[in-house]
Amino acid sequence: MSAKLGLVFPRFHYASGDLPLGVAMLAARARQLPHLRVSVCDTTFKPGLGTVRRFLDRERPTFVGVSLSTFMLEDALQTCRLAHQRGAVVFVGGPHPTMQPASMMKHAFLDAVVVGEGEETMPELLAMFMGGRRRALPGAWVRDADGRVLSPSAPARTVDLDSLPLPAWDLMDMERYLRAWGQMDSFEPGLRGVNISAGRGCPFACSFCQPVLDTMFGKGCRRRSPRSVIAEIRELRRRYGIRGFWFTDDTFTSDARWVASFCQGLGSLGERFFWGCTTRANLLDAELLSEMYRVGLRRLGVGLESASARIREGLFNKGVSLGEVESTVGKAEAMGIRVLLFLMLGAPDESRAEVLETISVAASLPASEASFSLFVPIPGTHIHERMKREGYAMSDHAADFDYYSRQPFRGLLSPRQLRALQYYAYLRFYLHPRRAGVLARWTSSPVGLRSLGRKMLRLLPDLP
Repeated sequence: MSAKLGLVFPRFHYASGDLPLGVAMLAARARQLPHLRVSVCDTTFKPGLGTVRRFLDRERPTFVGVSLSTFMLEDALQTCRLAHQRGAVVFVGGPHPTMQPASMMKHAFLDAVVVGEGEETMPELLAMFMGGRRRALPGAWVRDADGRVLSPSAPARTVDLDSLPLPAWDLMDMERYLRAWGQMDSFEPGLRGVNISAGRGCPFACSFCQPVLDTMFGKGCRRRSPRSVIAEIRELRRRYGIRGFWFTDDTFTSDARWVASFCQGLGSLGERFFWGCTTRANLLDAELLSEMYRVGLRRLGVGLESASARIREGLFNKGVSLGEVESTVGKAEAMGIRVLLFLMLGAPDESRAEVLETISVAASLPASEASFSLFVPIPGTHIHERMKREGYAMSDHAADFDYYSRQPFRGLLSPRQLRALQYYAYLRFYLHPRRAGVLARWTSSPVGLRSLGRKMLRLLPDLP
């Protein structure tokens, strides 16, 4: 007898052209199981519980898996409750459940929490559910038939990334994602492209990410073979005609030999692609950067976080100097690579003068783009634990963990002051004459204007 699995991605806010790769990969892995039909409910383009309700009533899944981060928690819990009310067996996974599994299992409508990577744990979990006898499993918290919560019998098994099937693109609204994708807009608005994952994990120790990444993926960084990544790019070109891609890896350039091998393989395809990735400023020498440019690198994400060494190193443990950022940004932009700076405003004891210093330095750099996020301490990170020890009162509302518009704590700056500084940061950065070309490129086409509009919508919530 066959069963049905419904995977739900409850992105109700901040519509994005970024495909939820994790869900697409889990769907592909689940389809390898016998006697299981898989469907996906991605609410990105039709947000709200109504979309979820219609999906559940139409598909009537036996099992429902919900992928979520802290920012999606409230909407995800409502989704889980709906599925439970319709008689489905409900489980969750993702960064937030991984770091807060016991807290998640306090919700009686959840049957299990997957901790870490799900591609190996989920099939075993589903087989257990279909078998009818609930027991402790590696990598999962399980509610047994008597309502008791069983902790994992062992850590989650490490996933061999090269053994995974290609994402289940056919279960996603790929045409809509391809039209909405905007990762390369500063280079060419409307470039037909998609996100790709070449590896998981990060070998570095920034306090705003770790140990969440280590808990999710294991210590260090695991990579697919360059051959596997090239094969995926070739298949995306064949099926969907892509011309660009963006690597979602936290630090794509942490292994220079791997990157050089990938570039060699990409160059051998005989087709022209334009692509982007993120890097730490101290991981790229001019020779490697030049080779990446030769095979189509045209956008590079670089984390500065804060111009203040007290914040960047003393609090964030970044391990990158301002001089290294200046050097990498300068070299990349001189080659014709658009640089996206990542910055965070409003660290716990950050002063107005320090925030203004970060804004001033960012505007003075030759980078084409900047993202000025509000600092949000993700539960389970070192900085979140430090703030709890130091007595910061943290909001219990997931909606307050919103790096576009809200913080879950009160620092030196009031919410109104911080939001005003965020608006000022964007205005000062993008109204600088050196960004005139980028703005002209965005606004010179309907596609670019729509993409710019989506980005601006994230800043629209009213000031507190």
